[in-house]
Amino acid sequence: TMVFSSFIPVMHTNSQQGQISETNLETGIGLDLLRADIEHAGFGLPWSFSGAPNPYNEPAAASAPAAMNDAPDVPRALSSMDATTFGLNNGSDYLSIKALNVVRGTASQKWGWLWRDGTHTFPDATMQSMGAEPFVAADRVIVIQPRENRRLVIDGAGLNNFFAAYTPAALDNFAPDESPLDPNGERYLIYGLDNTNAPQRPFNRTDYYINNANVPTHCAPGTGVLEKATLNQTNNNFSFLPIVDCVADFQVVYYVDTSTPPDGGWDTRANANGLIGMDAEEIRNRVKSVRCYILTHEGGLDRNYNHPAAIVNVGEVDAATGAILQANAGRAFDLSTLPGIGATWGNYRWKVYSLAVT
Repeated sequence: TMVFSSFIPVMHTNSQQGQISETNLETGIGLDLLRADIEHAGFGLPWSFSGAPNPYNEPAAASAPAAMNDAPDVPRALSSMDATTFGLNNGSDYLSIKALNVVRGTASQKWGWLWRDGTHTFPDATMQSMGAEPFVAADRVIVIQPRENRRLVIDGAGLNNFFAAYTPAALDNFAPDESPLDPNGERYLIYGLDNTNAPQRPFNRTDYYINNANVPTHCAPGTGVLEKATLNQTNNNFSFLPIVDCVADFQVVYYVDTSTPPDGGWDTRANANGLIGMDAEEIRNRVKSVRCYILTHEGGLDRNYNHPAAIVNVGEVDAATGAILQANAGRAFDLSTLPGIGATWGNYRWKVYSLAVT
C-alpha cells in the first residue's frame, strides 16, 4: 500500500507530462504548416485576366462560406470572416488562403519561365523550371504575363482554357509572341497548378477553421480540431488534414494600411471581417501582417489542476493588463461556456498559441 500510494502520483505526473509534450510537438508542426501557407498567400496568383477563365468554380457549402469565393473576379490572396453565422465551432474565425503552392503536390511547388528561342520556334529546351524538380508532361500549368499587371494568359485558340499540359504543343498558344525589340522574345512566368487533367480554377486554395466533428476523446467538451482543408482541383470537395487538436477558439487579426493612397505602414488592426469588401488589389496593397491566435489545452483532463480564470483573451493583448487591445484585435473567451464542459473547464491546462507573419 505504501509503495503504491507513492507510485500512483508519480505515474499520474508522468502521464500528464507525456501528454503535454505530445501536444506541444503536434501543435508546433501544425502551426508551421499554417505559417507557411500564410507566408505564401498570393504566390502565383494572376492580378488580371485577358479573358474569362473557363472553368472557374468554387464551392458554396456551410463548411466553406460563399464569401470566400471569388469567381468570376481575380482571386484574393486572403479572405476570412467570423464564422458565428455558419455554425462552426464556438463562432471562431474562418480563414481562406489562395496561392499555387498551398497544395502539397509535386506540380504546385514548381515555377519558371516560358519563352521562344532564337529562331522563335518552340522546342522543349525553352521551358525552364526554377522549382526543386523539373516540370513533366503530366503537370498542368498556368502562364502569367508579368509586364501586363500579371495578366493570366488565356489560350488564343478560342477555347478559353487557362491551363495547359507542360508540353511544347500544348503551350504554344500560351507562349509570348516574337518581339522585334528582343531577339528571344518576352519571358512569361509559368506556375505548376496540379496533376489533374481538368483543373477547375486558376489557383489553389486552402482553408483553416475549427471542425467539431471527429474530435479526439482526450479533448475538453466543446472543443474541436483546427483543420487545413484543401480544395481539390477535380471538383469542389475538400481534403482535410488535422492541424491542432482540442481547439476552443481561432482568431485572425490583420494589420491594415488604411491611408489613401496606401503609404506602406499599418494604421489599424482588423478582425476576420476586416477584409470584407476589399478586392484582390486592395488586399495586396493594404494588408501588412497577419496574426493568428489558437486557444487549446495541453494534455488531457487533470482533476488535480485548477486553471486560474475562465476568461482567456485570445488575440492582441496589452502587455501590462493582459486585456484585448481593441475590439478588432481578438476577443475575450469564456471557457465555462464551452458546450458540455460544466465545472471541469478549470481542469485543463489552457494555452494560447500565436503566430505573426509579415
